[in-house]
Amino acid sequence: MARRPAPPKGDVVLTDASAVRALAHPARLAVIDALYAGEVLTATQCAALAGITPSAMSYHLRALEKHGIVVRAEASADGRERPWMRAGDRLSTALREQGRTGRGAAAASGLLVEQSMALDSDRLRRAMASDGDDDTWARTTTYSRDLLVLTPEEARALRESIEAVVEPYLADRRRTKRPKGASTFGFSIVLARDPDA
Repeated sequence: MARRPAPPKGDVVLTDASAVRALAHPARLAVIDALYAGEVLTATQCAALAGITPSAMSYHLRALEKHGIVVRAEASADGRERPWMRAGDRLSTALREQGRTGRGAAAASGLLVEQSMALDSDRLRRAMASDGDDDTWARTTTYSRDLLVLTPEEARALRESIEAVVEPYLADRRRTKRPKGASTFGFSIVLARDPDA
């Protein structure tokens, strides 16, 4: 069995609105989860995940490569397949931190949020529908909503606490060996201040 190539180290931080827009596409987001969980996949494998043709997926992967989000891994032994992998350990956006707060940055961020939430919503619906069919996974999928009253310091502390709790379970970071009987779960944090309250 061939050894999986090690992806580049470090954070990939998108500071340009065009890079954020490039990420904000359903087919691209579908494969980003797998690649940033440590998978090394060919365009054909990515296409199967996204439900599109391999040639269309190749186009999307090249667009992500252009913005430094993914990179090509070493070709297979016979040279016919050239897989793709993540460009770093973690992917994030920082338009506001870079002083990019104009309409273009807001539109790009909004599009990314919209597409990401649609992916999360679809994943949640599918999980809730299938968990009812299998007692093993019953009561493992959850969605809850509430309102919290927090100071800025408390909001930052809460976010950091949640991230610390999740860190040991992140795919390909701490949990390099998949425990027997484990399944992959989508995990999203939405901690959004209500500016009108």
